[in-house]
Amino acid sequence: MKTLLLQLPLGQPGPQAVYGLAWLDAAEPEARLQRSHAPLALLPHTDRRAEVVVMVPAQAQSWHRVTLPPGLSRAPARLQAALYGLLEDRLLQEPQHVQLALAPGWRAGESTWVAACDQSWLLAHLEALESAGLAVQRIVPEMAPPAQAEVWHALGDADSGWLWCRSAEHGVCGWPIAVSAAWPASWAEGAPLLAEPGLSGWAQARAGSAARLVDPASHWREALNSGWNLAQFALQSRLRSGRWQGLRRLADGLVRQPQWRAARWGLLAFLLVQLAGLQAWAWMTGQRWQAQQAQWTAILQESFPQVKVVIDAPVQMAREVDRLRQGSGELAPQDMETLLQALGESLPAGVPAPRQLSYQNGQLHWPAPALGPVQTAALVQALESRGYRLSTEGPRWRLQARENRP
Repeated sequence: MKTLLLQLPLGQPGPQAVYGLAWLDAAEPEARLQRSHAPLALLPHTDRRAEVVVMVPAQAQSWHRVTLPPGLSRAPARLQAALYGLLEDRLLQEPQHVQLALAPGWRAGESTWVAACDQSWLLAHLEALESAGLAVQRIVPEMAPPAQAEVWHALGDADSGWLWCRSAEHGVCGWPIAVSAAWPASWAEGAPLLAEPGLSGWAQARAGSAARLVDPASHWREALNSGWNLAQFALQSRLRSGRWQGLRRLADGLVRQPQWRAARWGLLAFLLVQLAGLQAWAWMTGQRWQAQQAQWTAILQESFPQVKVVIDAPVQMAREVDRLRQGSGELAPQDMETLLQALGESLPAGVPAPRQLSYQNGQLHWPAPALGPVQTAALVQALESRGYRLSTEGPRWRLQARENRP
């Protein structure tokens, strides 16, 4: 899947605002990243298979280390209220006007990083991108604290570049190179310094062998894969709503745009074929059912010529068989004597026969005996093999013959 990564400008959106952009392909993780810049009106359009990710510049963010209260709920409202209380004295704005985001994998009762940026500025850019037809799926920070140690970055050129430090202990700090008179005292000897081509000589002169040349904007790929997502709390719901709007625009394009005409006709033809297949299957099923009914009717009239009108051949045949059995004096499966015989032959060894029995409408009832699960299963299986069904009605058992249909 391809990803369009957009770096937001520090100013407000408008005709003069220029966005950094780069395409990244998950199928080519080692490919060199090509960065460019464009105003809002000239940003590339994406299809439904591409992901749009916004990157907040490092200069627009602050980082705060907090220890979350033990047992803190993950409910957004409670979590946000807890962050407001922890950061109230550290922010330059009211917490309600700041977009806060917790580090991925945070846990209650432990120390974690919180990213903060101006909420109105971020929302303004998201609205501008949405109006341009770009539905944002994720928001990532350009620089985030590493899991351990520290890494230094020299980005840009001598006129507009910045020196950044990403530290697991101190967060993210930056110094404009053009106004930095001295090398930061916080730099640890031997700490890696990743320098873009525009600042390679500057970095070599100050860090020596610790400086390493990297491609321009190479840290963008690391930002994308950092696991951070600044779209949390209310902003998370907003991006979900934007994705649904993008899906609606896609569906509208599929229905109306001429380039999808062939696909629409193909889908219609597929549905018609499926409908014709269902109709043919229903007709064949009906024909088989009618043939089976005719076969049952023929068997009934051949076996019992006195039956002139056939409504339900299986039921009528069972009824005629019962009449023959009664006329010959043979016991039926639902007679009391037959039920008692089946019960007596099926009782497990060592289980006494029930003493309180009642018979009514072809069913035998008696109080449930004290049997174990194994004995009960054996009794049920033995009766099933003889054509009888044993069921329970509260504290009583019921035995009856299964219905037999030809």
